[in-house]
Amino acid sequence: ANAISTIVIWIIGTILKTASVYDPYWSLQTIIIAIFLMLKTNNYSLGVILFMIPILIWAIRLTYNFITTFHDLSYIDWRYKMLKEKTKAFYPIVNLLGIHMVPTIIVYVASLPLFYYLINNIEFSFFSIIGVFLMLIAILFEFIADKNMHKFIKNRTSRASVNRVGIWNISRHPNYFGEILFWYGVASYLILPNINLYYFIIGAILNNLLFLFISIPMAEGHMQKYKPEFIVYKKEVRMLLPIKKRVKNDV
Repeated sequence: ANAISTIVIWIIGTILKTASVYDPYWSLQTIIIAIFLMLKTNNYSLGVILFMIPILIWAIRLTYNFITTFHDLSYIDWRYKMLKEKTKAFYPIVNLLGIHMVPTIIVYVASLPLFYYLINNIEFSFFSIIGVFLMLIAILFEFIADKNMHKFIKNRTSRASVNRVGIWNISRHPNYFGEILFWYGVASYLILPNINLYYFIIGAILNNLLFLFISIPMAEGHMQKYKPEFIVYKKEVRMLLPIKKRVKNDV
């Protein structure tokens, strides 16, 4: 059902000539499937409710962020434009597999700890609170990064300016750091009380790799083309971890 929904969205996006219609599905698929499973299994236990709350907050935050940037059906994310220019005639396939299906699969696999918890009616353990804590910290981190970014965009004097507002002055990709941390929190909720289910961390790892080897290199390669200060920014600020970097002065 998840794959079929993704294909339907791809068809709609192809007709409308914008792959950006897929973006909100990234944030909604987990919560939609989880609600369906709750209804199907009639599972409304304390553990499930505590698991669902941060995931619902995460979905609302991501969807709201999309709504504030997606003004009309003419909007196309710069990444999709770049892929279209590079792949030319192969773009429809790249669009279906790379832009749509791969994220759907990764988010689905990363969401499996929640689905497994629901279906198997796992007994709540206080160790799972650590997972809730990680998820909420990640969401807060992303929220702060969003607010800092909106402030930067509002006050910047040039598109070539580099964002050093707030948390962006100690992490080049604080929003990605939050997203990575969130899915480790999801995995922790299930795994920490059930260490034998350690393999459910694979989704969080795949998500981590997606950002490290695809999203971040693509974003930084794009910014280096029109932001002359980005090279210095890259040298002075860590890629992900929100820890101030010590920069050695050249003698």
